[in-house]
Amino acid sequence: NMSVRSYVSIISLKYVGIVFKMNFGGIIMKIMILEDNIEINRILTELFHEEGYEVSSFYNAFDALKSFKNEKFSCVLTDLMLPIMNGEEFIKKIRTDYYGLIIAITAKVNESDKLHVLELGADDYITKPFNKKEVLLKVNNYFKKINKSNHKTSLNQGEFVYDFHDNTLTINRNSITLTSMEYLTLGVFVKSINKIITRETILQTVYYDDVDIFDRVIDGHIKNLRKKIKEFTDTEYIVTVYGMGYKLVGEADE
Repeated sequence: NMSVRSYVSIISLKYVGIVFKMNFGGIIMKIMILEDNIEINRILTELFHEEGYEVSSFYNAFDALKSFKNEKFSCVLTDLMLPIMNGEEFIKKIRTDYYGLIIAITAKVNESDKLHVLELGADDYITKPFNKKEVLLKVNNYFKKINKSNHKTSLNQGEFVYDFHDNTLTINRNSITLTSMEYLTLGVFVKSINKIITRETILQTVYYDDVDIFDRVIDGHIKNLRKKIKEFTDTEYIVTVYGMGYKLVGEADE
């Protein structure tokens, strides 16, 4: 019982939006594809369309930004080399109040370039040329993990409260909204309080052994988590166990 709606602007090639419905836990997942290459845009749109996602595709960041006023997206895939406004600037602008999954599509392969994209607010990246199955797996695996998470964890008499369902962390009653990968990374720690978590464990659990992910990417997400937590408490929750990994320390509330 799926319906299709197509939006095509032949003159401006403003966007093509094909709507199908991918349902995770009763929630319809909507994906934005921002790619100025017509062929790559078509490939990605058809890929997610065939998987059953609701898709809106755009060819420039200006039109994509306008759509955020009226539409809610569960995931954004964006190229970096874009006309009018590049992908890096687009990511910075939407990340100010958007906490869904952002995946950058890039031809840049240097480690420093990849880390820069993550520092701007992207959760993950895909390098060109990409494998279609890899792209689909990244997105599907993310939504499956989100759908499985449905409870709260409280530490140190309520100072630290992690809500799996709402994608929020509360420190001393101050709500901290996490990015998608921060959320999933912290979720690994919360499930094993006071136990050492290796980078390999995070890689396997959050990234499904993605060969493109390296240690500094994981370290970067943990650094961001620490920074957000430190804004509201002096308690050091995520500690480094040198030569082994990290662990979340605290006393679980009953």
